[in-house]
Amino acid sequence: MTSRTLRNDTAKRAAGFYFVIHFLLEVVCFYMVTGLAGDAEFIGTVAIIYNVLAFVPQLLIGAALDLFPKRHFGALGSILLMTGFFLFFLTGATGALFWVSLVILCAGNAIIHISGAELTIRSAGSRLSPVAIFVSGGSFGVITGQLMALYNVPFVIPAILGMLTLPLIIISDRLYRDIPESSSSCTGFDLVSAKRAIAVVIIASFLIVSVRSWLGYGIPTSWNKTTFQTILLFTALGAGKAAGGLLADRIGARKTAFISILGAVPFLIFGDRIMIVSLIGILFFSMTMSVTVGMLVSVMRFAPGAAFGITTTGLFAGTLAAVIIRSDCLLANCILIVISSALCALLASFILKPGTSGNDIIKKDQGG
Repeated sequence: MTSRTLRNDTAKRAAGFYFVIHFLLEVVCFYMVTGLAGDAEFIGTVAIIYNVLAFVPQLLIGAALDLFPKRHFGALGSILLMTGFFLFFLTGATGALFWVSLVILCAGNAIIHISGAELTIRSAGSRLSPVAIFVSGGSFGVITGQLMALYNVPFVIPAILGMLTLPLIIISDRLYRDIPESSSSCTGFDLVSAKRAIAVVIIASFLIVSVRSWLGYGIPTSWNKTTFQTILLFTALGAGKAAGGLLADRIGARKTAFISILGAVPFLIFGDRIMIVSLIGILFFSMTMSVTVGMLVSVMRFAPGAAFGITTTGLFAGTLAAVIIRSDCLLANCILIVISSALCALLASFILKPGTSGNDIIKKDQGG
């Protein structure tokens, strides 16, 4: 088996394993968070703190794990995740004990995310599809966990699903042994124009992710009134994330950025009352995720964990902005979508190298 074939096989298996792991992870977290009882102020506070604890630490955890690329802590993340989950449900945690359980749960969440990012990026060999497939699993897990909580599914079901993360992580971590090159840095990933400074790429990527997260709360979806429609919405989100990576590997990150950012605009604006139109826009809108990861890894090959952590911090910044800057005016939301999308398209155009896909880079490395 050639080095290239071995790497491709490893990347596919890593993406598959962590798609499932990410799905199970979010089922556990959103079953717990969605099922909380309390007034609107308490639920809102928990939501904000959950996002802080689950997203922001990934930058620090990723940077720390980048220093020890051959040590893997995904199993620890699974143990922490389920410790927090069981602490809450088996003790009926309230008061300070509830916050302890939430912190432990979120710590496990963050560590598992970074473990998935490290493996899927390091094994990818310039391709964006492995990390895109891994990330897409979360959208399906979020809606599944929410529905389980809303329909009062016994806690033993998500508990069993959550416990499956540990053996799956242990198996997937063995895939590191199949990566032909040294895992101390990522091979390939040459998606950024040579003249762009690292700081500029990091800031631009952060802004694109933040804007995408912020706009996600302002997308007009008055059609979303039933459980089935909500399932379709989250399916479009997950499918879009995966499709973005697959498309970028075929036609290049720059073209994918333009298609996803600008292509989404008319569908989002005119899809407020027409479900299928809106879903197409949401699918396009979600495709930028893998492109921003590729931008960051291209200038941070030595630190893929920190690169991924920058995107999750950007996601939190966007959700925080959505809480602070909210509008119920359809026209205002449409104007925000147009202006923000244009800004993101300009940033992507400035940063990304034209005409280069992950497949092109791999063929070049192989002399083909």
